[in-house]
Amino acid sequence: MGKIVGLDRRTFIKSAGLTALAGAVGTGSAPAIGASSKSALKSGKFDFDTPYNRVGTNCSRWDSPPKNYPSGNFRFGMGVATMDFEAAPCITEALEERIKHHSWGYLSSTDSLRDAIVQWNGNRHNLDLDPQSIVIAAGVYPGVIAGLRAFSPSGTKVLMLTPIYDGFKTHASHTMVIPNESPLLYRDGRWEIDWADLESRMTPDTRTMIVCNPQNPTGNVWTQEELLRIGRMCLEHDIIVLSDEIHSDIVRGGQKYIPFASLPDKDVVNNSITFNAISKTFNLAGMKNAYFYTSNPVLFGRMQQYHRADLSTLGVVANEAAYRHGADWFDQVLPYLDENHRFAEAYVNEHIPLVKVKKAEGTYLTFFDFSAAMERVGAAEMAKVHNKRSPEHYFQDWLVENSGVYINPGSNYGVGGEGHMRMNLASSRVVVKEAFDSMAAALRKV
Repeated sequence: MGKIVGLDRRTFIKSAGLTALAGAVGTGSAPAIGASSKSALKSGKFDFDTPYNRVGTNCSRWDSPPKNYPSGNFRFGMGVATMDFEAAPCITEALEERIKHHSWGYLSSTDSLRDAIVQWNGNRHNLDLDPQSIVIAAGVYPGVIAGLRAFSPSGTKVLMLTPIYDGFKTHASHTMVIPNESPLLYRDGRWEIDWADLESRMTPDTRTMIVCNPQNPTGNVWTQEELLRIGRMCLEHDIIVLSDEIHSDIVRGGQKYIPFASLPDKDVVNNSITFNAISKTFNLAGMKNAYFYTSNPVLFGRMQQYHRADLSTLGVVANEAAYRHGADWFDQVLPYLDENHRFAEAYVNEHIPLVKVKKAEGTYLTFFDFSAAMERVGAAEMAKVHNKRSPEHYFQDWLVENSGVYINPGSNYGVGGEGHMRMNLASSRVVVKEAFDSMAAALRKV
């Protein structure tokens, strides 16, 4: 990998307002928010145990659900995929330094940000990226949408393994492409690919396949063998792979994230485009910054016809600060998330017999089997009575009204999500335990 000229943290923050971070266009109550630095280093460690209150900050995770529950029973926002921890201090420091420069004109270059992306991927994932192959985007959303517009004409199909992130169906709707869902099979505690079904769906009118690695919501961290098999099947059937790897940094101990671009088959890699960001890694979704890349100049050119980045100065500042100086923070939050997963699995197995779960291989999300609990409360029949989209949507409401816990209906994520609910575990363990205690108490009564 080419040598990247790094910046020490002090120099980075000092220069953040003028040159180093310029970016190019086109290439319940709790302690007051921000009242103190909850995650500040204490004897070399960040504090993730102290709950950090996000309520009342126009936060989608905590401020949106209560609008649908005028009863006031909502207490725990465990749905939207953002972390509740205070951001890494290096991010806030860089932003504070940048706003001392009181001018907000057009950005000049994203070269420094691209170099930081190359450095992060090289250090973390042994992935050697060419900076010139990287396109900065305002998010993975607009990148994937550009990919669908470029390679999937209106009325054709996009293949995906379900249950999968529900945003992909939104992308398909925006681009007038038809989702072609191949349901995963749950075997021995892991969601597995039904290879025969997957290949049967690789029809001539299917032009692209969205791969989600790690998979949201199932938590699969796909192996090299699985990705190679997918890639070779797609190559054989003239299907271009769009690989969303936004959760790539968040994997359990003993698991290994394999970038699609690192596969040992050049033809497979050249038939793909990868989309990524550190918005999950550092909780920067609101900073609207991501990137995509491909080793294939033809695919690169076609993508560029459908993509334009509208970048935010502060988004560029925040993301580069995280890439260059956030490693210590992330290296501490990752095992904390791992422990939350271990805690959730142990708690459910001991205290909530109506629910089944197996610790996810990656992401900070978990996908519970609530089918027995839904049957106990008559979710299928009550969904019809109350005109709900699915039994899972009825159960979402039931859980809020009876426990205060808001989680996501599994049916949102496509075929195979029936009977399941997705929960976000990226919170203080105090909050996670209280949410589980409340759910357990509600389910003991049915």
